[in-house]
Amino acid sequence: MRVLPMIGLAGLTIMVLAPPAPAQNLNRVLQAITEPAEAHRYEEQAHRNNRPDEERYWQRYGAGLQAQRAEEQAHRSGNQNQERYWQQYRAGMQQHW
Repeated sequence: MRVLPMIGLAGLTIMVLAPPAPAQNLNRVLQAITEPAEAHRYEEQAHRNNRPDEERYWQRYGAGLQAQRAEEQAHRSGNQNQERYWQQYRAGMQQHW
């Protein structure tokens, strides 16, 4: 009977002490970038480093953040036409990616 709690405790210890996987780190970075200005900073950095694909990615990411904010603001203000516009704008952006 004591073996099961010991196994559970060992598993919990391993989970706490193990380093996070690289994909988890990337997700944390992307979740941390919630401001269009941050995305713009990465876009400019990619431009300076002559990385056009990365520059394009950050430009689109920032535009998506701006559209999302505009949609949320329209929703809060009760402007359904504007909210619908931004929903369609974001949907169109996703089709072109």
